[in-house]
Amino acid sequence: VSCREAEAARHALERSGVLHSAYLPQREGDSVLWPLCGAADGDVVEREPRLCQRPTGDYRQQLPSTLRKLAPRGFDLLGHAAILRLSDEAEPHATLIAEALLASHGQLRTVALDSGVDGRWRVRALRVIAGEDDLVVHHRENGLRFEVDLRQVFFSPRLATERARIAALVRPGERFLDPFAGAAPFAVSAAAAGAQVLAADGNPAAQRWAERNSALNNLSSENFEFHIALAETLLPSLRDFDRVVLNHPTAHLNYLEPALAATRPGGSLHLYLLANRGEDATAETAAALVERGRVEAQRLVHPFSPGRELRVLDIRRGSS
Repeated sequence: VSCREAEAARHALERSGVLHSAYLPQREGDSVLWPLCGAADGDVVEREPRLCQRPTGDYRQQLPSTLRKLAPRGFDLLGHAAILRLSDEAEPHATLIAEALLASHGQLRTVALDSGVDGRWRVRALRVIAGEDDLVVHHRENGLRFEVDLRQVFFSPRLATERARIAALVRPGERFLDPFAGAAPFAVSAAAAGAQVLAADGNPAAQRWAERNSALNNLSSENFEFHIALAETLLPSLRDFDRVVLNHPTAHLNYLEPALAATRPGGSLHLYLLANRGEDATAETAAALVERGRVEAQRLVHPFSPGRELRVLDIRRGSS
């Protein structure tokens, strides 16, 4: 458009939701070129886009107004990668949303769409929709370092506060068991706090990343041990652990009995499960415990989906 009409054109494009706010306008002679994210009336030309200086704050402000309410406020940030979950309504606009997120956060190089946990090993189904096709991430939390391939092993930064809580409960020298360790963030956190850790996972890819994370945090084989093993095979052979983390939210009751048997009398079992918002999740577990243990606390870990949340039950094993 001509320079005289530039502001009027900008307002019109904003109202119609087709002005791409992640890119700068360009001046050519007596004309201004406004960047578009959709069809518009008038003469359209192609030019190499120029990104705005990456701002801080809500990335949704980089989107056309019609898309802002569809884009999620929150996302998982792991090193150089952001992981998005989108509603069915927002998914057709996934690339545009991802590009706005990439433009708004200077440390990001990759944005991936999360379609949920998939397969036997409960790994996220991820598809890169903007930036580099690289999902090997370096992540820091609670003073610890982690590296993981998100296509191979499940890892959630939303559990960072919970991992810090568990590590704070650890007493030096206690025996700690994590039979669904994945890349071992719980296990590494406990070992760094002084526990003698046995970690395991059935996913063969987990071993590489668990051992890598042990090395990154200067742990030794004296207090960190990892095995490739299925929980249903491993748990029946174990006894007398001071603390057990049972992080399999969709099948927690299947493993409750052998996990409790692996816990010493008076020891602690931390059981993770999915529950409906507002629902007391202790009754079913208490019934399964009978008199072998008691639920001491129920805590919200984080929202999981509309109407559902991840919780943890802190269980104390009884004397029998």
